[in-house]
Amino acid sequence: MSDGPAAGARARRGGRAAPGFTDEAALAAAWAAAPAGTLRLADGRALRVIFPGVPGDGTGPDFRDAMLDLEGDLVRGDVEVHLRHSGWFAHGHDRDPAYAGVALHVVAANDLPLAATPHASGRRVPLLVLGPPPEPGAGFVPPCAFARAAGVDVAGRLRGMGQRRLRMKANRAALFAAGRAPGDVLLALAAAALLGPAHRAAADAAAAKLRLAALLEEADGLTGEARRLALAGKLRRLLPTGAASAAAGRWRPAAAPAKRLEGLAQLIDRWWPPGSSPGWPAALAAGAGWRAAAGAGIGRGAAIEVFVNAVIPAALATGAWSEAEAEAAWAALPSPGTYGKLRPLERWLGGKDAALFASAGLLQGGLLLQADYCAKGACGRCPLSPPG
Repeated sequence: MSDGPAAGARARRGGRAAPGFTDEAALAAAWAAAPAGTLRLADGRALRVIFPGVPGDGTGPDFRDAMLDLEGDLVRGDVEVHLRHSGWFAHGHDRDPAYAGVALHVVAANDLPLAATPHASGRRVPLLVLGPPPEPGAGFVPPCAFARAAGVDVAGRLRGMGQRRLRMKANRAALFAAGRAPGDVLLALAAAALLGPAHRAAADAAAAKLRLAALLEEADGLTGEARRLALAGKLRRLLPTGAASAAAGRWRPAAAPAKRLEGLAQLIDRWWPPGSSPGWPAALAAGAGWRAAAGAGIGRGAAIEVFVNAVIPAALATGAWSEAEAEAAWAALPSPGTYGKLRPLERWLGGKDAALFASAGLLQGGLLLQADYCAKGACGRCPLSPPG
């Protein structure tokens, strides 16, 4: 679409607060409070908020997995918030694929002659002009917020859901392990864990080609930094053509795929030192802790993620560790830090207990709870909702 509406809007914004709101954070707080009753979209259709969504992590839409009733149609999707309608264009969301799936655009003022928000994909996102914020203290409070008061064992149930999530990860690893050696399974899962969801396509492409024996052969006869550089070079060649250049400028340098693979080369060098066979590494015998995955370019949080998503599931799936050994390692892992999507749950469930997600297992239980219930509009039906 042309720059006309956006350019004109920028001239009109002038930095003033929108009616009823001092800033965008206040508008976001009003939306997070789940406005009650029937609302009217800019095009006249009726809207009810079932669940306002989970606050985003800053890398995309402001709220994820909202549940909306749009004139009887149940709609699930993301929600983006701006003080003015023109903010959508000023921030470049109209051309950003990450915003193509936004289900609702919430604004305090419609400063454009449009009753919906266009996206370059051809979609017209429903537009809601939200009134002044509710009185202090009002807001959405889910039933699980009363779990502790009702005697629900919050930590115990989260721990049980975390164990379920371990089984799910191990089952996926077992499917991947069919026809592959344990070392190859571990290596592929570690690559996916380090590359992260943002580089999933690159991780999948690399996993299809990763063969530990070939990597070790490539570095045969080398030691120290020369060996790590050779391993990193081989790993970079596994990336899809153009993946590294396409990522340039989009990520901070430490998060670029090539840099993440340098971290993987460090792990390979440590887990399979010169002269090692390409089997399950002795450095990851049962009882090894997350520090076995830490090192240059791999901090505490990333090392714990490698254990959660690669080492323990692969060890359980390939039989390198017994079930009891895997469960003990899972229970001993500290939390890498609460994810943005779980902060509302932490606030609702934790009360004065700031250590609700103190372990990786509890955090994984929270992720399963959020995915299976919160994100599916099943509030009030989850294992942490008090009976009655």
